[in-house]
Amino acid sequence: MVTLQQLRYLVAVADTLNFSRAAELCHVTQPTLSMQIKELEERLSARLIERTRARVLLTPVGQEIARRARAIMAEMDDIREIARRDDPNATQAILHMGVVKTVGAYVLAVAMPSLRRSFPDLRLFVHEDPTDALIRQLSDGARDALLLPEALHRNDLESRHLMNEPLLMVLPADHELARQDSISPEDLSGQTILGMEGGRYLNTQIDRLCRDVGAIHARDYEGTTLDTLRQMVAAGMGLSLLPALYVRSEVLREQQVTARPLAARAPVRPISLVWRKGAPRSRTYSALAENLRDCLAEWSVERR
Repeated sequence: MVTLQQLRYLVAVADTLNFSRAAELCHVTQPTLSMQIKELEERLSARLIERTRARVLLTPVGQEIARRARAIMAEMDDIREIARRDDPNATQAILHMGVVKTVGAYVLAVAMPSLRRSFPDLRLFVHEDPTDALIRQLSDGARDALLLPEALHRNDLESRHLMNEPLLMVLPADHELARQDSISPEDLSGQTILGMEGGRYLNTQIDRLCRDVGAIHARDYEGTTLDTLRQMVAAGMGLSLLPALYVRSEVLREQQVTARPLAARAPVRPISLVWRKGAPRSRTYSALAENLRDCLAEWSVERR
């Protein structure tokens, strides 16, 4: 009979593609993990993992079973949560949060002190991936909640809006517009605006702004990191609209570039916390969202 522990071992290998790291995550020795994976393959009469000296890969069957194993593990966690509901002292000790790299570190840098005070027993594990991959992981049960730079409208997901994060104009420190405290959109006429990867809502705002003021929206570099865009601005390749939380963390300490708010029509991106609708831990996630929203609201007030 296949055991839940064997499925956990398989998921650990799928996540790390490394038997040693998977064994560390599962707090067992590597021979124990290898033996249990082999026994799982025998019980299922299927090859789940291809292992050579150079690399570890899951077979197509192994990938599908690992995906379903994550869902089973999430259901088991939900069962434990339901069983604890009547215990007033029970806390959600572990939370696997998926984040997009252009959001996660910068939001959590603002919110983490408050989260630690409000949820002292919470162990937060943060996982970075692209949005599409994160949504699949959430549906599969591999992630408990997601911190995303967009609003999601899906019947199977619960979403809490945390803030509308403005984008600031980042430009070379010696640029003529850097002398102003804020930049009028009309002053961007003829300027090249380096594009930032984002959702349809955000790109629509930037496209409209550039079209209205006669700026050039250069989208050749979408998908590059925010740090790369900042360096391209420093090199004189154009200006860029970058998220305010990123600017707070990385731009304000720079010498070669600076940031200015737009006096009007500044594009914004909605930041949301998302989880599976009907999850037994919904109250935990809702409380977490309220805490994050309050922290970000206080930060927005401090900026003014």
